[in-house]
Amino acid sequence: MSQSASIAGTVALARDASAPAQNDARRSHLRRRVLKSATIAFNDRFSAIPCTVRDLSATGAHLRVEGTVNVPNIFELIIELDGLEAGCEVVWRKEKDIGVSFSSAPRTTTPRRSQVVKALVPEQAPTLRRKPLA
Repeated sequence: MSQSASIAGTVALARDASAPAQNDARRSHLRRRVLKSATIAFNDRFSAIPCTVRDLSATGAHLRVEGTVNVPNIFELIIELDGLEAGCEVVWRKEKDIGVSFSSAPRTTTPRRSQVVKALVPEQAPTLRRKPLA
């Protein structure tokens, strides 16, 4: 292996390591981090693969799937918790991760599930005073 080939390989690795920072600067829409379960639906919704949405923007998403080999290049992404459905096209694949762009504007439907979060409120407000000695 020549020295120029090893330098080229090192530059390629460095470029891959800095890719997320460069991609953030090139994005036209802000991508926000989320952690939501979703479904990849294809074959007229007769076939489905569960996934996790890691990042979401107005134009695309970053998905994590157990096996990316089974995911087609064009599918529908369904996020039941938000009632969001969008036609997607795969832009990149890397191990368990998939980057998609929305082929059409995401549609908002009635959420099929709801998330209930109850606040834990103490019966008495905590104070910094010491209790009186008895």
